[in-house]
Amino acid sequence: MRSQSSPREHLLDINGIEIAVRAWGDEEGVPVLALHGWLDNAASFERLAPQLAGCFVVAPDLVGHGRSDHRRVDSGYYLWEHAEDMLAVAESLGLSSFHVLAHGMGSGVASILAALTSGIASLHFLDGMGAPFTVAEDDRVAHMARAYRLKRLVRRSRLPGFVTPDDDARFDTLEHALDQRRNGLDGGPPSAAARLLAQRDLLQLRDGYCWRHDPRLDLPEPMPLTEREACDLLRQISCPLYLLLGREGAFAGAGYAQRQMALPRHAQVSWHPGGHHFHLESPAPALARQILRNLVRHETGALGRRANE
Repeated sequence: MRSQSSPREHLLDINGIEIAVRAWGDEEGVPVLALHGWLDNAASFERLAPQLAGCFVVAPDLVGHGRSDHRRVDSGYYLWEHAEDMLAVAESLGLSSFHVLAHGMGSGVASILAALTSGIASLHFLDGMGAPFTVAEDDRVAHMARAYRLKRLVRRSRLPGFVTPDDDARFDTLEHALDQRRNGLDGGPPSAAARLLAQRDLLQLRDGYCWRHDPRLDLPEPMPLTEREACDLLRQISCPLYLLLGREGAFAGAGYAQRQMALPRHAQVSWHPGGHHFHLESPAPALARQILRNLVRHETGALGRRANE
């Protein structure tokens, strides 16, 4: 399968926050907004995006992730805020109609985005089934109190590996940072995939490295969605929805059954070899072909014309 041109980097000013964007393909191609998962970044699509010939793939680093700005210290990170940011990114790029390719937590952002705009031509969820972190209805108050206590505790402590006012917390080597990345996340990507994600997320200092992403991303949201709300967001999706799940991924067990009943009737589900990051580990050409076939069904522009030819 023919690969697209080399990726380009852009910085967008979205309401005073600088969002880093990595893009592949001709800007006249089929627009695809690619949303990465929790603690990942735009490099999540480094191996899949070049295979989507005829597409213009735009992968932002969500705020607080990768090379994008962090939110203010008196703010936090909520899925609906990410969704508003991504709608603003699409508008700033002049994308009145676009497809969404979302991995993990990005599928939660996409489920909210689908409620905010009618401009989404299709949704593809890569090992994601909407909001990944939810709270029980009767636990919201207790959860909020715990989250704020933890937030205050973290403010008073020093987190190893991140930029600090004294600028002395860092990793001596890239391998040291990669070890933390691999060991710190349950179900994290294997070594080669972890390296791609980490390299975009590391800032090289004079004698070492530190993480770029906001350490507050590790904290629980004070007011996360409930499971009912997460399911309601899935049910309201009216555009074409495709779920591409890893056979050893996050939904290989009970997780799929928990959300299955909330999927809209038109949703189509397929299973693929690999774990949660199967799209980054070693994406088979068949994965890109399947996504492109789906895009053709809902695209009347250049890609659709070429397929018909």
